[in-house]
Amino acid sequence: MADGRHDDDYALSDEQKAAVAELSRSNVYTKQSKWKTLHELPMAEKWPYFKENFLSYAVIIAVVVVIVTAFGVSYLTKGPRAELSVEGINMGGYSDQLDRLGSDFVKAEKISDSRLVQMDTSISLGDSENTQDGSARLLAMVSAGQINMIVAETDIFAEVNDRGDITKPAEVMSAADLEQVKDALVDAKGNPVSDVNDAVGFDLSHSKTWTSMKGLPKEGVILGFSNITESKDMPIQFVEYLQFE
Repeated sequence: MADGRHDDDYALSDEQKAAVAELSRSNVYTKQSKWKTLHELPMAEKWPYFKENFLSYAVIIAVVVVIVTAFGVSYLTKGPRAELSVEGINMGGYSDQLDRLGSDFVKAEKISDSRLVQMDTSISLGDSENTQDGSARLLAMVSAGQINMIVAETDIFAEVNDRGDITKPAEVMSAADLEQVKDALVDAKGNPVSDVNDAVGFDLSHSKTWTSMKGLPKEGVILGFSNITESKDMPIQFVEYLQFE
C-alpha cells in the first residue's frame, strides 16, 4: 500500500474476534417487555436485572401503599364527631365529676354511642407564669365547632363571653323551652335577667342534677352554649337533663 502499512496491521486477535462476535449476537430480549425478560432470565440473573429495572419503582409503590393504608385505617377507625362537647374551663379539679355527669347523661338519655358525648376540663385561662394559657386552643376548638357548650365559674365565664365564644340561649332554644328554664337564666356575670333574650347562660345552682352530684361546686358556676355547628338537639337535651328549677 502507498502509505507502507500492511493488512496484517489491522488484523484482530482471537480474543478481539470473540468479543466482537459476542457484541454482534442478536439479543433475544431486545423487543420484549421487561417483565417478560425478567421471567425468562436464568435465576442467577433475575435479581440483578430486577434491581436495575424495577427496584426504585417497587419502593415508590410500597410507600404509596403504606400511606394509603394508613389513611384508610385512620378513616375506618375514627370515632363519630361528638354531638355534645362540654368544656369546663379552669375546672381541672372537677374532671372526674364532669366525666361522671357525662356518663350519667348517656345512660339516662339512652344514647347509643357514648362517644357522642364529650366532657373535658383540659383548657385553662390564666395570666400567671404558673398557669398555661389555653386561649389559642380554645379559640381554635370553638371556631371548628369542637366545643359547643362551656361551663366555668362566673369571672372566667364573663371573660370567655367577652371573647365572643358564648352563644346566647335565645339563639339556640325556642321561646317555649326558654320559658321553662327562665329562673336559671343569667347574664355573663351571673345576674338574673328579666328578658330571656338578654340571657347569656344558665346558673347551675338552679340545676337539680348538677347540685345533687357530690364534689361539684354548688354556687357561682355558669353553663353556656358555644359554637354549635351541627345539630342543636343534644345540647338542648343536656339542658333539659340538668333539670333547672
